[in-house]
Amino acid sequence: MTIAGRTLEHFHIAAFFRSREEEYEVLRSYIKEGIDAGEKAVHICDPRLKHDHLRHLDAMGVPTGNCLRTGQLEVVDWTDAYLKEGRFDSDTMAALLEELVNTSRAEGFSRVRMMGHMEWALEDRPGVDRIMEYESCANRLLDRLKQPAICIYDLNRFSGLAVIDVLRTHPYALVEGVLRENPYYVPPEELLGTSTNKRA
Repeated sequence: MTIAGRTLEHFHIAAFFRSREEEYEVLRSYIKEGIDAGEKAVHICDPRLKHDHLRHLDAMGVPTGNCLRTGQLEVVDWTDAYLKEGRFDSDTMAALLEELVNTSRAEGFSRVRMMGHMEWALEDRPGVDRIMEYESCANRLLDRLKQPAICIYDLNRFSGLAVIDVLRTHPYALVEGVLRENPYYVPPEELLGTSTNKRA
C-alpha cells in the first residue's frame, strides 16, 4: 500500500505535528483513501477529544454516522486501549491490536488502517515508561500482520529527547506532510538488546 505517495515496506509510522489543523490536513488522504476503499479504520484518541475528532472526520467528507453504524470506523478512547485498567501494559496492547485485526478480517475487511494519538504517554500512569519498548516491538507485529499504523505525536507536548526515542522505533517518519524513510530507525532486535532510555 502507499501513504503520502510512498509504497511501504514496513507498516509503522511516526507522524509529527504542531497543530491539530496540520494533523488532519496531512492525514486526510490516509483516512479518506481507506474509507473510500471499504477498509476498516481504527482511531485511538484522547476521550476528551473524541467528539472533536469525529467533527474533523465529518469535515473531510467521512460519513461518520454510517461508518460507525456498520463498524467500518471505530473511534476508541485511549482509556480502553493503551491505558486499559488505568495502566499501560505492552503485551496487553499488542494482543488488543492483533485481536482488532483478526476480528476485522473475520468481518470481511481486507485491511485495517490504524492511528493513535500518543499524548497518553505523558500521563502519570503505571507502565508508561515502557512505551519505547512497545513501539519497537510493534514493528514485528505490524510487519507480520501487514497492517499500517500511524502513531501521532504533538511536537508541542513531547520533548526533543522523547522525539529522538520515537525516531529510533519507527521505520518511517511523517514530517511537515512528507513521508520519509527514517535514517534514525533501529530494528527491534538491535534496540532491545541495548540499554535503551525509555523516555516520553
